Amino acid sequence: MNTQMIEFNLEAILAKRGISKYRLAKDTNIAHTTIWKLETGRAQRVGFDVLEKICIRLDCDLTDFLFIHREGKTAKKKGGAAK
Repeated sequence: MNTQMIEFNLEAILAKRGISKYRLAKDTNIAHTTIWKLETGRAQRVGFDVLEKICIRLDCDLTDFLFIHREGKTAKKKGGAAK
Protein backbone atom coordinates (compact mmCIF):
# COMPACT_ATOMS: atom_id res chain seq x y z
CA MET A 1 0.00 0.00 0.00
CA ASN A 2 1.38 3.40 -0.98
CA THR A 3 0.51 5.82 1.82
CA GLN A 4 1.79 9.32 2.30
CA MET A 5 3.96 9.49 5.39
CA ILE A 6 4.52 13.23 5.63
CA GLU A 7 1.65 15.70 5.73
CA PHE A 8 2.27 19.33 4.84
CA ASN A 9 -0.60 21.45 6.18
CA LEU A 10 -0.42 25.23 6.15
CA GLU A 11 -4.15 25.99 6.29
CA ALA A 12 -4.48 26.54 10.04
CA ILE A 13 -1.35 28.63 10.50
CA LEU A 14 -2.12 30.75 7.41
CA ALA A 15 -5.68 31.35 8.64
CA LYS A 16 -4.38 32.29 12.08
CA ARG A 17 -1.99 34.80 10.51
CA GLY A 18 -4.54 36.05 7.95
CA ILE A 19 -2.23 35.18 5.04
CA SER A 20 -3.16 33.42 1.80
CA LYS A 21 -0.97 30.84 0.08
CA TYR A 22 -0.57 33.32 -2.76
CA ARG A 23 0.68 36.01 -0.32
CA LEU A 24 3.06 33.49 1.25
CA ALA A 25 4.43 32.66 -2.20
CA LYS A 26 4.94 36.35 -3.01
CA ASP A 27 6.52 37.22 0.34
CA THR A 28 8.94 34.28 0.31
CA ASN A 29 9.68 34.23 -3.43
CA ILE A 30 8.61 30.56 -3.48
CA ALA A 31 6.68 29.55 -6.60
CA HIS A 32 2.96 29.22 -5.91
CA THR A 33 3.09 25.84 -7.68
CA THR A 34 5.74 24.66 -5.21
CA ILE A 35 3.47 25.47 -2.26
CA TRP A 36 0.56 23.80 -4.08
CA LYS A 37 2.64 20.64 -4.71
CA LEU A 38 3.67 20.49 -1.07
CA GLU A 39 0.09 20.97 0.12
CA THR A 40 -1.37 18.34 -2.23
CA GLY A 41 1.36 15.76 -1.61
CA ARG A 42 2.65 15.93 -5.19
CA ALA A 43 6.09 17.26 -4.24
CA GLN A 44 8.87 14.71 -4.44
CA ARG A 45 11.39 16.79 -2.51
CA VAL A 46 11.57 20.04 -0.58
CA GLY A 47 14.68 22.03 0.12
CA PHE A 48 15.68 23.30 3.53
CA ASP A 49 15.75 26.80 2.04
CA VAL A 50 12.03 26.56 1.19
CA LEU A 51 11.15 25.32 4.67
CA GLU A 52 13.29 28.03 6.24
CA LYS A 53 11.60 30.79 4.21
CA ILE A 54 8.16 29.54 5.25
CA CYS A 55 9.15 29.35 8.92
CA ILE A 56 10.68 32.82 8.89
CA ARG A 57 7.71 34.43 7.11
CA LEU A 58 5.14 32.76 9.38
CA ASP A 59 7.29 33.05 12.53
CA CYS A 60 6.74 29.38 13.31
CA ASP A 61 8.45 26.00 13.64
CA LEU A 62 8.39 23.12 11.15
CA THR A 63 6.22 21.15 13.55
CA ASP A 64 3.48 23.75 13.08
CA PHE A 65 2.82 22.55 9.51
CA LEU A 66 4.75 19.30 8.94
CA PHE A 67 3.42 16.08 10.44
CA ILE A 68 4.73 12.52 10.21
CA HIS A 69 2.23 9.67 9.99
CA ARG A 70 3.22 6.49 11.79
CA GLU A 71 1.08 3.34 11.75
CA GLY A 72 -2.11 5.19 10.89
CA LYS A 73 -1.57 7.96 13.43
CA THR A 74 -0.30 11.51 12.99
CA ALA A 75 2.68 12.15 15.22
CA LYS A 76 2.87 15.74 16.42
CA LYS A 77 5.80 17.04 18.41
CA LYS A 78 3.86 19.66 20.38
CA GLY A 79 2.61 18.14 23.60
CA GLY A 80 3.91 14.73 22.54
CA ALA A 81 0.38 13.56 21.74
CA ALA A 82 -0.53 11.58 18.68
CA LYS A 83 -3.78 12.18 16.89
